[in-house]
Amino acid sequence: MPMAVTKKRRLARGWSVPLLLAAILVLPAGGAAAREAERPGPVGPGMRAVLRGGEIVLEAKPERGEGWLGLAERLTGGTAGAGELRRANGGRAELLTGRWYAVPYERLTPELRRRALGAVFPDDCLGPHGWVHRVDGRGGGAGLWQLAEWLTGRGESFAAIRDFNAMEDEALRPDDRLVVPTALLPAAFRAGRVDCAAEPPTGELAYESRGGREYAVYRLRRGEALYSSVVVRFTGLTSAADVNALAGEIAADNEIADVTAIAANRPIRIPFDQLLPEYLPASHPRRLAYERDLSATEGYDNTLLARDLSGITIVLDAGHGGGDPGSTQGSLWESIYVYDVMLRVKELLETTTAATVVPTVRDGAGFVRPDRDVLPISRGHAVLTSPPYPIDDPVTGVHLRWYLANSVLGRAVAAHGDPRKVVFVSFHADSLHPSLRGAMAYVASSSLSSGRYGKSGAVFASRREVAERPVVELALDERRQSEGLSRDLAEEVLAAFRRRGLAVHPDKPVRDKIIRHRKPPFVPAVLRYNAVPAKLLLEICNLANPEDRRLVQTRAFRQKVAEATVEALVRYYGRVSGAPSAVVTAAAAR
Repeated sequence: MPMAVTKKRRLARGWSVPLLLAAILVLPAGGAAAREAERPGPVGPGMRAVLRGGEIVLEAKPERGEGWLGLAERLTGGTAGAGELRRANGGRAELLTGRWYAVPYERLTPELRRRALGAVFPDDCLGPHGWVHRVDGRGGGAGLWQLAEWLTGRGESFAAIRDFNAMEDEALRPDDRLVVPTALLPAAFRAGRVDCAAEPPTGELAYESRGGREYAVYRLRRGEALYSSVVVRFTGLTSAADVNALAGEIAADNEIADVTAIAANRPIRIPFDQLLPEYLPASHPRRLAYERDLSATEGYDNTLLARDLSGITIVLDAGHGGGDPGSTQGSLWESIYVYDVMLRVKELLETTTAATVVPTVRDGAGFVRPDRDVLPISRGHAVLTSPPYPIDDPVTGVHLRWYLANSVLGRAVAAHGDPRKVVFVSFHADSLHPSLRGAMAYVASSSLSSGRYGKSGAVFASRREVAERPVVELALDERRQSEGLSRDLAEEVLAAFRRRGLAVHPDKPVRDKIIRHRKPPFVPAVLRYNAVPAKLLLEICNLANPEDRRLVQTRAFRQKVAEATVEALVRYYGRVSGAPSAVVTAAAAR
């Protein structure tokens, strides 16, 4: 048993401890705290329960004509302990009418144990997942072991209760709400009407209606915050402004005055219209539609093998650039650091694999990578269309990238015949709520990528890539295949990040849409109109987070990101034996 768990001062299973039982019967010294700790609760006619010295005790008055044998039979279910019961209660041969006689909790019948515990802890109730217990601070220092004995009959059940409630330790703190799973409960505690149906186990969602509005209900685990554990996780919002605004609304709706001081296990109601579809009830139409769309893409995963990426074309994109710095934190520009990562991936692919590498952007006349941690600012990036486009307008720059990717795809298919031999990866660095860390990958939702699309105007009309395919329209099957293959690749990338100890966003790190400014979700244009089957936008870190911001300004971190990306690409096309190829090993060793 862990040292952190303190066994309660237990009565022996027999009755050979009259002095201990007598000590229970001695009322504590006066004072409001002592009287509050002993607050009796009614159990039935002539019966009450009291919490005294950390022990639950049933006190009962004898019925008319009842002796010690009858009292023992009625309260404990047998007569074997009648003598000890008599001696512990003063030793008189006869019971006195109107006097209270004490019986320890462990000796009560199962039904009386349930009633006694419910009387001592009136906020407890039976929920759909088990017995729900609220810690009210009157337990005399009792810990999880004692609670396990009261509710399951075995102190050793503490570990299962701890794990079920995702507790960080075994300490019980006032206002904690714990669920003792149904499987651990004796029959008497499982029987009866479920009377707290809205109580979910900590960490799970329940659902309720209130004031004509539907809500999911989540109970915060100890150490969780409203921002990251509720808003980011369940609504999909990530930007600081969006997260803070919705957290404020949810706090007001839940009458939370201070979002930094929310008690563990506090129920938090989240309106249905803010939930991601996967967190809605199983029968909700929006969840059913989401699951149908997801199911339609899950059958597509990459089965194409290419040793050391031979015959594979990889289009590498670095977000923003030129006059568009992307996310900024003082003198730290997103465009500068993701371009450095792109160059590192390009170098690794060209030196350790047989892939054909096509970058979409270049800074200046050549692909020069400064060998330093903190990088100098540059505005010289251009999209490598024919002719190149110096990035003056960020929107034009984005659209020319997918035109360029579609042109590369067309030439590769003409040469090799299989569009699956082309991959597109766009590197970015997010600026999210500062509590969040790690990488995220965006793929194109098949349901949000429909329609015909093309651009007009002098800039577009003068580019060869636009002339080759001025309008793009992807059939539903193409979109579904693309989402499936892209998810497959994204999972490989994030798995490689984890293997190298690189942080990954904790909640849903692969996403098929962006939710921003409380507007309808959308797919980034560089993915939405991109015809390459396997394509993803990779956010390598969160620049608003201090630790991520520190790391991205080191060569070591950017090199690890590059190595993880290359390893993922090799594994994506080389899953025949499950073992990494020589390319993966070489990349990991750099």
